[in-house]
Amino acid sequence: MNKPLRFLWRFSRNILCFFPAGRRMLFPKDRLSMRFGRGDAEYAWSVFSHHLTQIDEAGFTSAQKILEIGPGRNIGTSLLFSCYLRSIGIQNVQVVCWDVFNNIKPDVKGFWVEIAKDLLLNFPETIGVKHLDVSSFRESLLKVSEGSTLPYINYRVESLAELEEAMSSNAVVFDLIYSQAAIEHIWFIDKFWNAMERLTSDNGWHSHRIDLADHGSRESNYIEMLEWSKLSYWLTMRFIPGATNRWRATHYLKKLKSFGMKIVYQQMHQRDQLPIPLYKVSSEFSSLGEAELRTIALDVVAIKSQK
Repeated sequence: MNKPLRFLWRFSRNILCFFPAGRRMLFPKDRLSMRFGRGDAEYAWSVFSHHLTQIDEAGFTSAQKILEIGPGRNIGTSLLFSCYLRSIGIQNVQVVCWDVFNNIKPDVKGFWVEIAKDLLLNFPETIGVKHLDVSSFRESLLKVSEGSTLPYINYRVESLAELEEAMSSNAVVFDLIYSQAAIEHIWFIDKFWNAMERLTSDNGWHSHRIDLADHGSRESNYIEMLEWSKLSYWLTMRFIPGATNRWRATHYLKKLKSFGMKIVYQQMHQRDQLPIPLYKVSSEFSSLGEAELRTIALDVVAIKSQK
């Protein structure tokens, strides 16, 4: 399919998604649930181990208030962080999980009990944190599975403005904010980071895995989204649920540094070569250089400097 035909197809789909009925037709809720998270215990352990290992090696010791960006059906990760922190003596751990689309129903009776049971059944042989007290961690998770302890995890489905207003009205700031392959789906990404700066406590931590690939063509042309001009991309993707924004690794790193975040760890995952000739990339991005364009994911850990 050549580029003009791709434009027309994407443009028509984008216009349909402007209307709620069209959006429901193309992206029904059950399909969104499958699209925005696997929701299995193994994946929750993988995400938890990934972030805990990174922040632990950077010097992280504790957090009482945590924000997870875009958990989708991978809600088990938040329970693991809650149980881990309780196992090392942190009391009254509070976790907020923020989604834009409603993918789970945590208010169902026994929801956390069943998740804890699944997590215990899939308890890994190693988590990657050398000083972790495995028996205490397991015990903390066991108490949830038995229903004797319930975690304080608040699952919120709302806009960014609503989230910030709710947190600000209760003077809530977070000691740890993390995400796994979620931030790339935020369209107004600059506004998002400005809000995160306000919601991060002094000396608060960030840990993010950001997927920089065009999800719809990951294997064939993972930077197809960078071929379009700014206007063309807006016309073809603006109203698509879960559309991938076009920020690259350097944009995220610069933004974090701009509001006083100290980058303590970063890793760029790169492909060996570009999937398309450099001249096909929009001038807005071609100037970034080939190495930046070959980067398909960014792991970053940062700490907010105390004012």
